[in-house]
Amino acid sequence: MPKFKSRGFTSLLMFFSFLISLVSGIVLYFPPQGKIAQWTHWTFWGLDKETWGALHINSSLVFFIIAILHLYYNWKILWLYIKKRAELAINLKLELAIAAVVGLYIVLATLYNLQPFATIIKWNDDIKNYWATRAEAEPPIPHAEDLTVTQFCEQLNISIDTFQNKLNQQGWTFDISTDKISDIAQRHGVSPAAIYNLLKAPDHSPLEQGTGGWGRKTLQQVCDELNCDVDAAIKKLAANGIIASKDDLIKDLAGENNMRPIDVVNLIR
Repeated sequence: MPKFKSRGFTSLLMFFSFLISLVSGIVLYFPPQGKIAQWTHWTFWGLDKETWGALHINSSLVFFIIAILHLYYNWKILWLYIKKRAELAINLKLELAIAAVVGLYIVLATLYNLQPFATIIKWNDDIKNYWATRAEAEPPIPHAEDLTVTQFCEQLNISIDTFQNKLNQQGWTFDISTDKISDIAQRHGVSPAAIYNLLKAPDHSPLEQGTGGWGRKTLQQVCDELNCDVDAAIKKLAANGIIASKDDLIKDLAGENNMRPIDVVNLIR
């Protein structure tokens, strides 16, 4: 077995950690803001923003540690190199002064938003604004993806039955009380925004396309079309906190209970 060379290992590891840090730093220039990245499940090369951030932090930390080891293993060579360069610097006064001025300008230009760094930061803001202006980008409430189904429906005034019907039509399963919106999205390979857009989309099923609109029909007429007993429907609505009679209009029942007509019909169904 060849002897393990510590100096060579530290040099190679420092190179690879620098490469990962460089690539992840470039990638992190382009994603949307955190709330939008999570809501739309933004990814690049299959990795989300948080993973790219973790890669950047970890690789930078490894690079820093390995750089210290590299200095330790090569201190004598480095010291001789510094002495030699120091002697040469005597003959490079102009270059040294310009390099110092450029380094100082980098710091000041960043602090006071001077060119060309002001443009670089503006481009970064423009990229974030681009993501923010997309139709599905902005979550309806902060951290909506972290809410359970029950919390999500309560805060957005969405009927639990509507949520269930919409997602069940897609063949998606979930637990109302424990599953978060992000859990459902991850399990079925979609973004939380896609679930929200699905809930906002009009239901084009035959149920919602009833002739004349469900809102203008009485409870008796709806039950006749659905081939169900009106007394059983009244009991079912009462179990969900809706007091109704067979002559009530569906739109009136919906308005009194802060629901849509289709939500009332779904309860009857």
